[in-house]
Amino acid sequence: MPNTQNHYHHGDLKAAILKRATEIIENDGIEALSLRGIARDLGVSHGAPNRHFRTRAHLLSALATDGWEKMRNATRDAAEVEESDDPRDKLNAMGRGFLSWALQNRSTYLSAMHPEVSRYRDEALLEAMEAFQLTIRTAVAAAQSAGRQPEVDNTLLSLFTISVPFGLAAMLIDSAQSPDISEWETDELVARLIDLVVPRSETV
Repeated sequence: MPNTQNHYHHGDLKAAILKRATEIIENDGIEALSLRGIARDLGVSHGAPNRHFRTRAHLLSALATDGWEKMRNATRDAAEVEESDDPRDKLNAMGRGFLSWALQNRSTYLSAMHPEVSRYRDEALLEAMEAFQLTIRTAVAAAQSAGRQPEVDNTLLSLFTISVPFGLAAMLIDSAQSPDISEWETDELVARLIDLVVPRSETV
């Protein structure tokens, strides 16, 4: 029997489908994902999800697109509320914003990062990924101009700047890989980790 808490009540069906899909992937694995199963869980007709997602592949691509867009928004929003105008501090804030978002939205992050999702990349997903990467590369270039490792090739430094927080997110989300971090509050842990990747201006 489906969980009645997941039943759909005349709201945004597309959003409800995406939310339920991320829960299924996180709890049961991507193999358990099906449009019919989601329709059953939400209490709608088995054909209702097809109005938004023609196939399971379209759903997977939409999940990843939604995740990348939310990652970019969280990253940019963190820079916008950073009080310092120094590009290095802005980049540091972006790293904290990304990692905090990933830890607070684990199912969405895991769905976007799932290896099988890459098989279903459509134009919208590729655009979302490229937009995120461009946001980071632009911020890295600005931080380099302000003194953060200006001698390093921007492409290499951007790769490093992106890959370390992504790796941290994967480790911290996967309890089997994560070291014992119980002594740390999440915000302090995130800040200390990102400080190692992108030192703030006053520590350079």
